[in-house]
Amino acid sequence: MKRRDFIMRTAAVAGGSALLPLAWSCEKDDSEPVVDSPIQFKYLEVSGSHYEVGKQIGEHFSKEIAAAQIGVSDIINAVKSIVQAAPEVFYDPFLEAAQTHYPDYVDELQGIADGAGMSLKDVMSTNMMMEILYHHAELTGVKDHLPGPNLGCSTLAYAGSDRHFMAHNEDLFTSFINSMYTLKISVSGKPEFMGLCYPGILPGMPPNINEAGIIQVGNDISCLHIKPEVPMVFHFRSVMDAESLDDAVSRASFQRRARTMTHTIGSIPERKIISVEAAPDKHETKIIDGFYVHTNHFVLPEMLDIALDPGGMPSSTSRFDILTQDTQAYESKPELVNSDLLTRFLSGHQGADVPPCVHDVHGASTLAHAVFDFDNSQWKLFYSNPCLNNTSSYGL
Repeated sequence: MKRRDFIMRTAAVAGGSALLPLAWSCEKDDSEPVVDSPIQFKYLEVSGSHYEVGKQIGEHFSKEIAAAQIGVSDIINAVKSIVQAAPEVFYDPFLEAAQTHYPDYVDELQGIADGAGMSLKDVMSTNMMMEILYHHAELTGVKDHLPGPNLGCSTLAYAGSDRHFMAHNEDLFTSFINSMYTLKISVSGKPEFMGLCYPGILPGMPPNINEAGIIQVGNDISCLHIKPEVPMVFHFRSVMDAESLDDAVSRASFQRRARTMTHTIGSIPERKIISVEAAPDKHETKIIDGFYVHTNHFVLPEMLDIALDPGGMPSSTSRFDILTQDTQAYESKPELVNSDLLTRFLSGHQGADVPPCVHDVHGASTLAHAVFDFDNSQWKLFYSNPCLNNTSSYGL
């Protein structure tokens, strides 16, 4: 595959910040990005082996990683307590599965741990905390340690004859907002990619795009049944190493997984979007045609028999219904569909206790909004809620 390099320039604009333009070029630009506006995510370029990439991330963002752990200290302490009490049940099987199938990514986490001055066990436990907490709840019946409700994300995609868009609200702990960062990652022999990252977590779960034009966003699915297999962060990281849409879907469909998740994957060169709903025992894919809404429950027919945690994402259905209703008026008006329309839908505050645009409800918020315009080669990344319009625009 012919490798290309990201090129980025940053400038301040009224109402937020704009990055001008981010592109892949056959000529490398070694200049550093200039950050003029505080209303955007921190940015770092890293390269080398998986371990070297991880170590650079850990060193540069050690304060952000520490702050994020403090912000959710109750959850982190619960995870540590569960692991300490029975590592052979709640830690060792997940680590062994990750080392067996994704040793490079374990090396990357070792690098993050070394760079941040932490143990691999603490970093790994954070990366698999959802598996640990839900596995503990499944085996003991005690749900006290589970994260609060309304931590899910909302995804909206559109695939028409002449226009393709993917939009996503990344929702999680409000305390993370000042600790998140964007990375450009280059590992020899693999596609370079860029995207938003959670502090100390393997890159790939929030919105990301690689140099092959593969875009990925994810939606958590809360199922109490956990298998002692590969944690979800490794599957999302794997997709960003894909060199084609088929490759990406195959990676997202890999069955050696611990828990349920949805990947929405797009290919700019192929002008195609596919949803992959995945569980430990099966998966289903759907090629997107027209509007497609996804929140935090399964919607594809073969996945509907999987029992979900009823208290996990109580707002999922209402957000799904709101976004579905919003899009219905435009199903017969494709000429009116654009990236701003999808952002407007995901900026909504009406119709539910927890609408698509979340402002610190039960400790959760919309931390970022991303919208990818395939046909105009543009990616807009919004810091915090999309309604605040703190926008960074990237040319692709």
